[in-house]
Amino acid sequence: MTTVVPESRPARLQFLVYVVAFFVGSHFLMISVVMPLWALQLGASPLLIGLIISARQVLVVTMSIHGGALIDRYGPRRMIILLGLAGAALLIAYPLAPLIWATVLIQFMAGWLETTSWIGAQALVGRLLGGGPLYAGRMTAATRFGGFVGPVLAGLVWQAYGSFWGFAFISAWVLVGVFTAWCLPRSEEIYSTPARAAAEVAAAPAPGAVETPRKGVLPSFSDYATTFRLLALPAVALVICCTFMRQAGSGIQSSFYGVWLKEIGFDAAAIGLLIGISNGVSAIAALTVGRAARYVAVHWLLIGMTIIAVAAIAITPVLGTFIALAIAIGLRGWGQGYNFPLMLSLSSQAVGPHLQARVVALRISFNKFGGALVPFIMGAVAEFTGVENAFYIIGAVGVAALVGLGIWAGLSPAFKGRS
Repeated sequence: MTTVVPESRPARLQFLVYVVAFFVGSHFLMISVVMPLWALQLGASPLLIGLIISARQVLVVTMSIHGGALIDRYGPRRMIILLGLAGAALLIAYPLAPLIWATVLIQFMAGWLETTSWIGAQALVGRLLGGGPLYAGRMTAATRFGGFVGPVLAGLVWQAYGSFWGFAFISAWVLVGVFTAWCLPRSEEIYSTPARAAAEVAAAPAPGAVETPRKGVLPSFSDYATTFRLLALPAVALVICCTFMRQAGSGIQSSFYGVWLKEIGFDAAAIGLLIGISNGVSAIAALTVGRAARYVAVHWLLIGMTIIAVAAIAITPVLGTFIALAIAIGLRGWGQGYNFPLMLSLSSQAVGPHLQARVVALRISFNKFGGALVPFIMGAVAEFTGVENAFYIIGAVGVAALVGLGIWAGLSPAFKGRS
């Protein structure tokens, strides 16, 4: 597929988009440090830990597309501000209600607020920056750098001051992202671009059709129908398959990675540092995506790097030293640094400007469905086979599925001759 190179965007505009991504996109990774520790503090069993982590994805799976429609309708800037304010307030509720059932309930809404804000941040790349791989790579680098700094600081604050201030720190982090979003231009029309990939859109006219403007905040069947029709686009279909399968690695990291490290003697600061290393490496890797895509077909690059990202975390139990763990998580970060901007750019350039948030939401819906499924399944597997074996089993399933996706892409006429 030919890559579309958008026209240059003002440096200040780019900077604001990247800063929003720095703060909004790292929120999930900071939660992945403190939530397993919070669950252990509450005395949760492995199965309940899996339930607590999975609860964060329930509304995300069912309501992300609605959130994307709201962002397309009212604009990413406005929605990031509103959702960020609500999410920052809700973070303080965790330590104020130190009960397992209360944590599960809070997880439902907090996950949706966090994820919908992240959909808005990604939609900014398509709405304001044209969706080019250069901008997607830079945005990913900013996000991963935030993912390096944020988890380290969250782990240190938790270690030094306890759970309340750990959550309070993450709340303040979110508010900085809200303020940066407030500084974005109120009008996006001067930066919008026409629909890309005209040949693909012509093959599936429904997704690219102009919608009748509608107002309101309630879910609409038409929003869901329009969004799911985007699966008719080959680039979108590839991205959706890959984003679901990569959850084999992300689900491990967000749930039992911290639990395992805690069990073998690592404290919160060390766990945060390891996750931070992953995202620091990922930030550097994201800046090289454009060059690598000149030499390797994008779909092969996407699938291959995702396999590396999954395998690198699945081998965690065989690594007993900090250096070995840092190398492995760094290798995972390199794979993650590639697969995310490739997915963002491919899907963004496949649709028009007023479907940017919905194509992001479609990807995130499948991503979070896997994110809800993997920790719960891993918790169940760990309950019966032990945490160590759960790493190997989930990782093997993820790699096998990605190999299957590679076989499909190799046989599919849609990807013949793509670059």
